Amino acid sequence: MRAFNRLSIQSKLMTMLLAVSISSISVIAYEGYRSGRAAIQESVVKQLIGLRTSKANQIESYFNDLRSEMKVLGKSLETATAMRDFAAAYGVVLGESKSIDGAQVGKLRTFYKEEFAPRFTEKTGVAINSDAYLPASILARYLQVEYIVDNPNPIGEKSKLETVEDGSKYSQLHQRYHPIFKEIVDEFGYYDLFLIDNGGNIVYSVAKEVDFATSLLLGPFAQSNLAQVYKDAQKQNSGYVAISDFDFYAPSYGSPSAFMATPIYQGTDLIGVMAIQLPVDKIAGVMTNNQNWEQDGLGKSGETFLVGADDTPRMRSDSRLLLQQPEEYFAALEQGQVSPDILERIKRLNTAVLNQPAQSDAIKKAIAGQTGWETSTNYLGNPVLSAYAPLNIRGVDWVIVSEMDRAEIFQPITNFAQRVLIAASGLVFLITLASLWLAKSFLKPVNLLSDGFSRLAQGHKDVSVEILAEDELGELGKSFNHMVKKNRKTSELVLKKGQETEALLLNMFPSSVANRLKKGSTLIADEAESVTVMFANVLNFQQLTESLKPKKAIEILNEIVKALDEATETHGVEKIKTTGSEYLAVSGLSVARLDHTQRIIDFAVEAIRVVNQVSREWDVDLKMKVGVHDGGIMAGTVGSQRLIYDIWGDTVVKAHYVQSAAAPNSIYVTESVVNSLVDIYEFEPVGEVMARGGEPLSIFRVKI
Repeated sequence: MRAFNRLSIQSKLMTMLLAVSISSISVIAYEGYRSGRAAIQESVVKQLIGLRTSKANQIESYFNDLRSEMKVLGKSLETATAMRDFAAAYGVVLGESKSIDGAQVGKLRTFYKEEFAPRFTEKTGVAINSDAYLPASILARYLQVEYIVDNPNPIGEKSKLETVEDGSKYSQLHQRYHPIFKEIVDEFGYYDLFLIDNGGNIVYSVAKEVDFATSLLLGPFAQSNLAQVYKDAQKQNSGYVAISDFDFYAPSYGSPSAFMATPIYQGTDLIGVMAIQLPVDKIAGVMTNNQNWEQDGLGKSGETFLVGADDTPRMRSDSRLLLQQPEEYFAALEQGQVSPDILERIKRLNTAVLNQPAQSDAIKKAIAGQTGWETSTNYLGNPVLSAYAPLNIRGVDWVIVSEMDRAEIFQPITNFAQRVLIAASGLVFLITLASLWLAKSFLKPVNLLSDGFSRLAQGHKDVSVEILAEDELGELGKSFNHMVKKNRKTSELVLKKGQETEALLLNMFPSSVANRLKKGSTLIADEAESVTVMFANVLNFQQLTESLKPKKAIEILNEIVKALDEATETHGVEKIKTTGSEYLAVSGLSVARLDHTQRIIDFAVEAIRVVNQVSREWDVDLKMKVGVHDGGIMAGTVGSQRLIYDIWGDTVVKAHYVQSAAAPNSIYVTESVVNSLVDIYEFEPVGEVMARGGEPLSIFRVKI
């Protein structure tokens, strides 16, 4: 200190300026490194989150599109006709054509032994007994000889054969329908398409692999994921699309395969199931942007991939490193102590799907239903930044992960630090700029608060200020953030309560009534001159409650009511109430409809089909009878503590009388309904029923 005191003022000033300059440069360099690192991380995290969200939307949209395509195909008349025709021709093909002899069986056995089994072993590394996969039925053997063994096209191109010259009805149908289904497969990019009858027989396939003509209930493929998705679809209503997760599928030589299936109905009768084998390359194209990772901003190491929530989570899309640099990929797996069996299987199948274990903290959180990002170690053992989220694809439990190596992410800031050290000696004279920087740093929290209040005044709710220091300004910033957060939560709570109230009203009342109640109406009384009323009663439900546990009986009834509620939306019918096993509905009340009577009859036909479907699924004996009458009614709300909406009038009473007289699984209507729909439906008289006051009422049965 004495030496400093002996220095001149100029020296003291220079010393102080130099000290301040060096200190300032050190602080700036460190802050630049830290904030640059944080900014790069924040930018990459935002990019990864954006990419993860984009890819998740793409893959979810892709599966939604597949479901839509399946619904359209499954409900088309052409598909139903083909299913019916193939199912009928399949069972009689041997009686219409030459029978299979020992030589043909020998050719088929040779095909399995010399072509299928070696290729299967080559792909999977598993030696198999080819006779174990040989079809047991003579019918299946015959069709496989004709369409696979004697097919002149090589394996993988068997779909080019349109027909065989055996004179059978089946070959004629194949010649007619095969070009149509092959075009569907080619146009939509499916791997294969199947028609499966109610006995579990694959009566038709496009690709003609060794599952063709075999049974999914017996034999080597009875436990496959195609068999599982077929059984699931068989239990469902028209329009339902079942899906199975990826599994190693033997007919495709052990390749990972996933399936979708939808039931095919003819009227109310289930006649079969249509299934497709999903194209793995389409999923890969979405996840890798057709192997253009750098265009997605993923640099040299980043990737986005899918993982299934297995006991040991495994990938559902391929690894970037496997596709780009397979040698480095396998070297990394060997260092990560992946088992030799898994390595060999990946090499043989040339895919990481279902083979590559993928375990990290990010993946575990995604499987647990969480969405976010974090630093973790990926499946190759490299430190990465990972953005993760679960996927919303009905039928599979998958998650999506976008990640990038930390070494690549922070390479720019490492280079920046080196340049700062080299240039630091030339910045000593910029002491003035250091002072300006200090002033700017001091005012930064104030500017952040000012900007925050401005954004808040403009109506932005998601506003927060960065806390740069723990001083008075920092406390003020914390108070501001707390205030904004509290206001946002209050607004969200008010909005949520409003939405819950609206949902409750829509659940209890028709939408028109709910809207009027929301606007403040306390008494609703309406009169409709022309509507159609339907009373439906589920028969045998009382006996069901006596033979089953109450919970199961109510579960069955709830499934029926839920399906009927959904059908009201489809047919433009309003549900009024359910009482016990009775269901009251009306058409033409809230929305005037010229065809309200036809809508009710269509809905009644659907209701009987629903009850029959539930009876089959639950193995119970439930039936439904329906009564329909048209005319004028009154409708309104009654009560104060427990508000209800109901309808009254002679039309309602007569509809109930008609329903009481109806036979099981029948729709009875009055003469006025017959007069309205005589050109649309067929009716037959069934007598009279005595209405209120002894009035005779002619009733008729709808022929369905």
